Amino acid sequence: MKRLLLIATLAMMPLISINAHAADTSTKITFVKDSYCGNFSGNIKNGKVFRLWLSADQNLVIRNIGDDRINLAYVSGPSGRLDGERADDVTYFITKRKGNHHIKVYGNSSHSKVEFCAY
Repeated sequence: MKRLLLIATLAMMPLISINAHAADTSTKITFVKDSYCGNFSGNIKNGKVFRLWLSADQNLVIRNIGDDRINLAYVSGPSGRLDGERADDVTYFITKRKGNHHIKVYGNSSHSKVEFCAY
């Protein structure tokens, strides 16, 4: 009986790890030590979701630092979607609760540069 249970458990392990990995396919943004900002450089033409852990009441600033145009689709946090304000190539948000925030960004070329800052 123990052997049968062990075989069943081992058979299920690949399925469990695939589901856990598929649950969050976002790209984690990290800040360099003593910095308020992190960035991404690469292809976002078809859209890319980023993940950033933030505290409550932080000012999240998302900025285009490349030559192409970027479009921000949404920012959602533990409380749902955040409303932002856009000025030129910069969009500002105020976080409501601490936790992971997901940001979807689109670019118009195969190489974009995006900066994420939290104050």
